[in-house]
Amino acid sequence: MTRNTYFPTRMGDEVNWLVNFINKLPLYATALGLSAAQVTAAVADALWLVYVMQAWLGAVRAFSLACTDAIATDLRIVGSEKTGPDYATLTPKIEVSLTATGVLVAWTWGGFAQYLDMIEIQVDRGDGKGWVLLTYDTTPGYTDTAAQPATPTKWKYRAIYRVGDQQVGQWSAEVSITVGG
Repeated sequence: MTRNTYFPTRMGDEVNWLVNFINKLPLYATALGLSAAQVTAAVADALWLVYVMQAWLGAVRAFSLACTDAIATDLRIVGSEKTGPDYATLTPKIEVSLTATGVLVAWTWGGFAQYLDMIEIQVDRGDGKGWVLLTYDTTPGYTDTAAQPATPTKWKYRAIYRVGDQQVGQWSAEVSITVGG
C-alpha cells in the first residue's frame, strides 16, 4: 500500500503535526525504546520549530527589511543578490549534427534559464531566401526535420535568446552542416 508523505507541506498543517508529535511522543517512549533524554531533546526540537513557524516567521514577514539588512548579510544568514546576465553581450552557443531524424541544433541556457524565456533559431538553407525563422524553442536541443535536398547542400543555423517578445543579447556564431545527397 502506498502512503502519502508523513509531514505536511502547508505550514499551518506542519505546526499542527508538530504539536501532535510533542503531545504524543512521551506516551510512546517506552514502546519505541526511547530514553527520557531522547524524548526531551526531540520535544525541545519540535517546540523550537513551532516557535519558528508561529512567532519568528510571522515577525520576519512583518519586518522583512529589518531581517535582511547588512547584519544578516554579514552573518551570512542571507544569500547575496543574484545578478542576471548582461543582455547586451549574452550570446548563445549552438552546435549542429546530423541524426536519423534530421539536423539536431544543440543549445543550452548558458546558466541563465531563470532569466530567459526561449531561444529563436533561424536557418539559411542556401535556397536564396536567406535567414528564415526555424523555431522559437523553450527546451534545449531542437531537431530540424525539414526534408533534405537530393544533392548535398550546406545549411547554416544561428540563434538568439528571447525574453518575452524581445530578442536579447547577440546572435550566436553561425554554424553549418552539409545535408542531402
